[in-house]
Amino acid sequence: MEPVITTIAAAVALGAAAGLKDTASKAVVDAYAGLKTLIQDRYKKNEDVTDAVDYLVKKPEAEGRQQELAKALDGAGADKDAELVQAAEAVLAAAGEPVGTYHAVQHGSGAIAQNGSTAAGAGGVALGGNVQGNVFTHNGGGDQNIAQGTKQVNGMPADKK
Repeated sequence: MEPVITTIAAAVALGAAAGLKDTASKAVVDAYAGLKTLIQDRYKKNEDVTDAVDYLVKKPEAEGRQQELAKALDGAGADKDAELVQAAEAVLAAAGEPVGTYHAVQHGSGAIAQNGSTAAGAGGVALGGNVQGNVFTHNGGGDQNIAQGTKQVNGMPADKK
């Protein structure tokens, strides 16, 4: 899932939550109203999106609801909608949230995965990308694992350069 999709879903949740408070600023309320109207107008024929928005708005603090909206937006191709992204960023900016940052939520074992990455569960190790050299892990009980890496230069094995 594209990071922009999670940003849009987070902006809807943040705007909906702010709207439930008496202390919400006019800027946040207005930006959220614009975002919600844009989603409803643009995706009115996509019930997955409109239903997910309605469901999230009823309980914006529920992480599962935000994830459902993100899935629906992803399926609708919302990551290519520049106007929608701009409206979501306006909500975050009005709320004082740094735009372009990631929103992570910790579940269960304490593992956190963001933007399509992999998180290892309790006691696990997840590695990705261009890992170079040996990786040593130790579980504290005397067992040690060694994963031998290959030297790479700019993503290519050094002997292929």
